[in-house]
Amino acid sequence: MVFNLVVDGINVEFGSSRVLENVEIALRSGEVLAIIGPNGSGKTTLLKCISKAITPKSGEIIVYGRPIGEYSNSEYSKRVSAMLPQWPSGFSMKSYEIVLMGCRNQTKGIWWEGDRELQIVSTALEILNAIDLYDKDFETLSSGEQRKVLLAKSLAQRTGIILLDEPVAYLDMKHKLEVMTVLRALADMGKTILVTLHEIDLALKYCDKVVILSHGRVVAAGKPKQVITSELVSKVYGVEVAVKWDEETDYPLILPKKGQAVKGELSCLI
Repeated sequence: MVFNLVVDGINVEFGSSRVLENVEIALRSGEVLAIIGPNGSGKTTLLKCISKAITPKSGEIIVYGRPIGEYSNSEYSKRVSAMLPQWPSGFSMKSYEIVLMGCRNQTKGIWWEGDRELQIVSTALEILNAIDLYDKDFETLSSGEQRKVLLAKSLAQRTGIILLDEPVAYLDMKHKLEVMTVLRALADMGKTILVTLHEIDLALKYCDKVVILSHGRVVAAGKPKQVITSELVSKVYGVEVAVKWDEETDYPLILPKKGQAVKGELSCLI
């Protein structure tokens, strides 16, 4: 069994705090893997390790059969793209210019703004239903629109492995479904996709595998319908829920049974 991406027992520490502990995942061509879990569970840190932004204290990450430390940054950018939505502010760029930067890994020399690259930019924005953002200043866009532009940049890299940190955050329902449909279609064409999500229903609907993190540890992994149960979600998130499947629409429902008790005295805020 050939895996495109293997995370083999990595550990990450920031100072005296252990952020990831013995995390293991394996992903093949054509699969979408969702990493889910509460805030602070280590989801983004895991993606940063795979993207080479963070070096684990121990363990190994293997991409296409090679430890990632053996790749130069140039080589790696042709195999793995990452959308980690932290874009520097304070200077003006058009949306298409940001997406165009994703094409740099596939070209030689300092010029990459040819007709082919501009067509790739248009296509990446178009399939995300964001072509209307093409000539708009990135800084003026909403958070959801910025997410789509950064996702288009990642797609423009045309890598076999795509890492996406909360790609549907800030998007409304229609655009969430559009993005997940695109990711599912890319996987069906042979891409390997690793995505962090807070939307448990989307993980159930669109992903082949799911890994649930809690306090930096993998507490469950496998096929979404087998892993995402009412009991496990309630335990990991600390909120009592019912996980149901609507057979008519073929869509999962995550229904909270009750909210958490309010801590502290509210009257002082009135």
